[in-house]
Amino acid sequence: MRLTFISFGLLFLFFLLLMSLKDNNERQKNVSAIFFSPVSLSKNDAEKQQMRISETLTVSYDDNTSRSYDLKYKVLAKMGDTIGSGKIGLMTNINGDPILKGGEEDISDMPDGNSLITVGSKHYLLTHMEERPGMISKTEVTVEEGVFKAVDTKAVDLSAMGGTIINCASSKTKYGSHLGGEEDYSLNSIFADKNSPFYVDCALDGRGNDAEGRANYFCSYVDAMQKYLGDQNIDKDNGYNSDSFSPYNYGYIVEVQPQVDGSTKSAKHYVTGKYTPELATIMPDGKTVYMSDDGTAKGLWKFVSDAEISEFKADWEGTLYSAKVLQKSAENGGAFDVSWIELGHAKDSEIEALIKSKMKITDIFEISKPEVNGNCATGTKVYEDSTLECLTLKEGQEKAAAFLETRKYAALKGATIEFRKEEGLTYNADKNVLYISMSEIKKSMEDNYKGQEPVNDIRLEANVCGAVYALALDSSYSGISMKAVVIGQPLDVNEAYADEWTCHPDGISNPDNITYIGHNTLLISEDTNKHVNNMTWAYNTETKMMTRIASLPIGAEVTGVDTAAIGDKGILLINIQHPFQDNPQAVDGTYPNSALIEAATDDQLKASIGYFDGLPSDMFK
Repeated sequence: MRLTFISFGLLFLFFLLLMSLKDNNERQKNVSAIFFSPVSLSKNDAEKQQMRISETLTVSYDDNTSRSYDLKYKVLAKMGDTIGSGKIGLMTNINGDPILKGGEEDISDMPDGNSLITVGSKHYLLTHMEERPGMISKTEVTVEEGVFKAVDTKAVDLSAMGGTIINCASSKTKYGSHLGGEEDYSLNSIFADKNSPFYVDCALDGRGNDAEGRANYFCSYVDAMQKYLGDQNIDKDNGYNSDSFSPYNYGYIVEVQPQVDGSTKSAKHYVTGKYTPELATIMPDGKTVYMSDDGTAKGLWKFVSDAEISEFKADWEGTLYSAKVLQKSAENGGAFDVSWIELGHAKDSEIEALIKSKMKITDIFEISKPEVNGNCATGTKVYEDSTLECLTLKEGQEKAAAFLETRKYAALKGATIEFRKEEGLTYNADKNVLYISMSEIKKSMEDNYKGQEPVNDIRLEANVCGAVYALALDSSYSGISMKAVVIGQPLDVNEAYADEWTCHPDGISNPDNITYIGHNTLLISEDTNKHVNNMTWAYNTETKMMTRIASLPIGAEVTGVDTAAIGDKGILLINIQHPFQDNPQAVDGTYPNSALIEAATDDQLKASIGYFDGLPSDMFK
């Protein structure tokens, strides 16, 4: 009896020991830190022409272990590649037919925002083409035996929304859709209305010329969308409107979501306002959405949905706000308190109906130019999109002004419309901070630029290299303060590196796409001709240490940075946009690497979508 009891007790203890060992073995290790090995500066012409990335990634875990992974950059697709039934980067019109350029198929060299999205058992890569007209490609990808491969591609059918323009950066939603901005720099309505003093008379000749044969950006945008729509009835005497075209139809946030059955849902979210949006990103509450605004004299925007956005919905409804900043310091890129000015409440379908009514700016505002003395004879002087305007809001046009003339209306209401080259956005959940990249601190961010800023909220020293700012959020995800956290360093003509570089190569230059990947790591990617090679940096938000993790071929911009985990494979996407195109500039204004740009081969000129290969999936889970 005693032996049986002892034996049972030993067996029970042995069972507990086994269970404890099993629990320890099954307890998932969590990533506690990541460290990319640094990429050196290009030392010769050969390295200047190559894509070079970190050779290793070291991952530390919370059980005090670590592991190193060997990394390589691999190309998923080059623009013009035939993938399955389609050709990636092929620009098409509203009927899906190829657009021709010089008698040949127009193949984009401008792949931009990427979102790798899993639907059921399939994986789709949504990729922007930053062109006019715009395009979003949908590429099915697989991972088999550790190999990441593109198997089929096609353009997303956006004909129901009249197409898109300048599809720039993007973000992914937590419910599995892709949000991107239409960066329509030149479709400002002041140029479209014959009753506006800024009216531009376009030739509508398909070549982007005005009526006198001069190249004009506004005309080139109209011509590009005319080519997409096949519309020969655009009436330049009536706001450049037609049955299928309106300048008010572009400059919004576009949402695309792949479906299990292989179809794709899409929508334009007009309630986020019309300006020059780089992208939008949704906060964890599913209600608060931030949008950036690229160019000179631009705003920072916040949309708050009436209800949580937890699935694809074509008709958003909520309230749009514009930021108002109070400068607290001009040192090191500046620091600001932030408040928000309410612009209006609407739903997408309401604003779409206004657009379809073919409104013009003079339906919304009385508009004139300031007099020679700089004052307005009538109306209020505003500065937006590099232009001084005198505006008076017409009675009953508040909603149209808020959502179709967002910057102008925000300026009238006293918002800060002084940001310059406001590019990427990314959210850091660990610190409840939204990072915002300002590619340059210049022009409208300087103190009373050209003596013509009516408000002059932002008064900073110029910095051609730019900065990344942190917007601190409250518990409702509303921004309350903003300060620069990473700042580029302009070189003096007598400093080291100045013979080839404008901004110091050990710091950022013209930050654009930014992506927070967790583990205190913010990826900062460049769009610059002030570095010999555009770079991607890993910035540690705790230690403030910067590590160069990618150096692109000369003349190429970094775009499409996105992360995903498929099975055991971690994927960090990074595009090489327009390689051998942007000629890097030295401090003295010369272009010492011109020979490399001029000698580029056809293959070197092809843009590509690629990725860091060798990453573990647990760093992105």
